[in-house]
Amino acid sequence: MQTPAQRCARLVAALEDLASQEESSLRTGDFAAVESIQERAGAVIGDLASQTIAMADEALRARLRAVSARRSRSSEWLAGELERTRTELSETNASRGRVAKIAPVYGSAPAASRAASRLAYVG
Repeated sequence: MQTPAQRCARLVAALEDLASQEESSLRTGDFAAVESIQERAGAVIGDLASQTIAMADEALRARLRAVSARRSRSSEWLAGELERTRTELSETNASRGRVAKIAPVYGSAPAASRAASRLAYVG
């Protein structure tokens, strides 16, 4: 049987591993895996929260601070990626709007005129 301190050490190790997996999944764009990892991490964090007596160990608290910092960096990176994607989407939508405004000008030429234009390029 594990002591509370051993159980906490095992849970912290599991959380460290999950933080590493989360970071790797974010970098590869595997967001379904990120969601699953975050759900599992939430369960581990909940279990750790119930182990307050054993968390008196400074070394475990230092490891938890490192995991928290790692997850914060991952969250910041993800927020940056989301902002970049939003900006790209906004630019794409603006381009589509510009194309939609000028498309009727190009699409409204009579068929005979379009055929003559094509023949002029053929030569």
